[in-house]
Amino acid sequence: MKRQNYSLIIIFIALIICLGVFWFQFNNDVATFIVINQTEVPENGSFSGMLMDSYGNGVPNKTITFHKPGYELGTLVDVITNDEGGFVIENVQYLPDAGSDNYYGDFTFAGDDKYQGCIYEGKITIIPN
Repeated sequence: MKRQNYSLIIIFIALIICLGVFWFQFNNDVATFIVINQTEVPENGSFSGMLMDSYGNGVPNKTITFHKPGYELGTLVDVITNDEGGFVIENVQYLPDAGSDNYYGDFTFAGDDKYQGCIYEGKITIIPN
């Protein structure tokens, strides 16, 4: 009977350790990625994206920094993800004088104490009207 009790104690301790490791991985240093719904958008249109964690869940209330067309090497601006981890860029501009900087891109999440940072390196091309 004593041997069976020791086996149950060992199984219980192993279960606690496994649950602790899972909880730590789920709540600390979780990988993230950014998904954008399209790569070409008509001028004055909009496009959306999402910040997701490695478990496929949206990451809410996080700042995404991105490049938008500008006359002086582009402009960096921020957008905050909504409660589902999504964001929308509306009324996109096409600036003919911006040359090669005439795109939206370099979407970056810097990361925080729970989530790793990530970068979407693709470019969103604006189609002039």
